Amino acid sequence: MKDTDIVDRFNEVCFTLSSNDIFQFDRIDNGQINNVLTKLERHCFVVELIDDEIGLATRMAYINNDKKLKGDIICLNLDDQDYFQLLFRFCNMLTDNYDDLDTIDTFNTFQSQLRTFLEKTGFFTITSIEVQKFEGKELLFIGNPKRGFQKLELIDKVQFYRDFFNNNYKIAPLDGNDYVYLMINKDTSLIKIGTSKKPLYREKTLHSQEPKIHLIALWCCNKEIEKKLHKKYNDRRIRGEWFKLTLQNLKEIEDYMNFTNYNSLP
Repeated sequence: MKDTDIVDRFNEVCFTLSSNDIFQFDRIDNGQINNVLTKLERHCFVVELIDDEIGLATRMAYINNDKKLKGDIICLNLDDQDYFQLLFRFCNMLTDNYDDLDTIDTFNTFQSQLRTFLEKTGFFTITSIEVQKFEGKELLFIGNPKRGFQKLELIDKVQFYRDFFNNNYKIAPLDGNDYVYLMINKDTSLIKIGTSKKPLYREKTLHSQEPKIHLIALWCCNKEIEKKLHKKYNDRRIRGEWFKLTLQNLKEIEDYMNFTNYNSLP
């Protein structure tokens, strides 16, 4: 599907929630929206499974009451061939519009909540990440689920970002060269922008301290590039070399690093 087509589809299934919409939605919710309305919680993720025993659909909403009450919702059929793209675009939009959200975490949160409702309705569910663990092996499902099987896509954060940067983390570092690298903390989704002559050793050192840290991108270049990137994203710095970066920021870094003359960059 062309990008213009997916944008048109997205605009057909994604809507902004008014305050009145949110109050109406609260009437059928199990209490989490009310917690946001009363400011017991600053935000919530809402998933509704629409099941008529012929087809399955879902409404997924994000509601935030940090400064003012607002929210967004997407309505999808589970068998829509563009389901993944549409939901991912929705989650990326939320990350752009609201503070402290991460696209992949948001996607996986919605999918995990949907899984709960599917299981409750009588489906046996398995995720794409669970399937990967058994790749090359024969899967045997015990039992006879009332409604059949549903496979749900979840995103492996480390693999996603490595693919995003065309798996350039695999390049073999040469002794004496300087490298700029990106690492991710899976738990916090923070990105480390660092430099080292031995980036793989650096990853192992950090990994021994925090097992959730993984190398996702690597470039052989002047180490001064690290300072330029730090300066460029200073407003997204959380602490030291750790930054809260969006997918758009990471795309900018990829484009930034694809220049042949790094020293000409601002």
